[in-house]
Amino acid sequence: MFVPVLALVLLMSIDLGRVYLGWVDLTNVARIGANFAAMNPDAWQGDGDAAIQLRYRQLMARDAQGINCTLPTSLPAPTFVDETYTVGSRVEVEIDCAFQLVTPLLSNLIGDGAGNVNVHSSSVYTVRFGSPDGAPIGGNAPTPAPTATPSPTSAPTASPTPNPSAGPTPTPGPSSSADPVVVSFYGVPTSTDSYGGGPPGSVDEDQIVGIPYLTVTFYNTTTGDQGLCRWEFGDGGSDSNACAPTVSHTYYNRGTYTVTLGVDDHGAARTAYVLVGCKVPAFAGIHVNAASTTWQNAGFSWSNLSAQDGNGNYKIGYQSLAGGLVNPPGGCTDATITVGP
Repeated sequence: MFVPVLALVLLMSIDLGRVYLGWVDLTNVARIGANFAAMNPDAWQGDGDAAIQLRYRQLMARDAQGINCTLPTSLPAPTFVDETYTVGSRVEVEIDCAFQLVTPLLSNLIGDGAGNVNVHSSSVYTVRFGSPDGAPIGGNAPTPAPTATPSPTSAPTASPTPNPSAGPTPTPGPSSSADPVVVSFYGVPTSTDSYGGGPPGSVDEDQIVGIPYLTVTFYNTTTGDQGLCRWEFGDGGSDSNACAPTVSHTYYNRGTYTVTLGVDDHGAARTAYVLVGCKVPAFAGIHVNAASTTWQNAGFSWSNLSAQDGNGNYKIGYQSLAGGLVNPPGGCTDATITVGP
């Protein structure tokens, strides 16, 4: 008698778990969109920037590929609170999706009766980059050169006997010189599993850390007259883009990369600026006999994993390094971990 009831309860629990997983994925999509909009607020100000808006939708769509609910045909644009795009203002991304339930009873309880339940999520970030209204944000604006104050001219002294053969002495004109070029730049990672970088004063500004398929947006903060710029990203990739304010690059392989920006005859390099490493896997629920394979597939050395004693081929419930940790101590080569029941 109880088997059908227990089976129904089990199916409803699985269905609710699927809804929760869809909401978690949806929240992550909203976070990625809000974070990107907070770093590029001028892309939605005035006429906007179609290329950056397309990048915004691509990042969200890529993360939503594994989501188990139906998203709207066109992903929603970010909403800037009070239509303010300056540093410190807020931007919000709200997304709804329709989740298809499997259990009819659960559909009648929380759904629309036709097997669908709407899932909603939103994320709010603070604007911290961009250049709305032509005022740079997130970098140091160039300081205008001081205006020279003209020196007073003393009254001419009359000569009693002018020399008719002497011509007027030409007065040299003021000399002008181009603003000196000072090359500088910084990067900001846009991938989920990444951190570091940012303008001077940011936490971990000296290095950007992430895992393969790490996308970084580089900001050109060079001052002075610029003619031709060339980026070298350290992995063989480069970009000559006539000194655009931003350029994005994706790193596909693990390694440490030096990034260089050349402006005409000047240049600046940030040594070992981008580190593409490994992410610690989550072992919860995995059998101990499969732990070495899981650890090795994540990019680590299988010999650096040790397992505690337990009852047979137990399921892992303990790990000394947190799952999801990017670039743990020791990196991909020397990181060690202990798992146990």
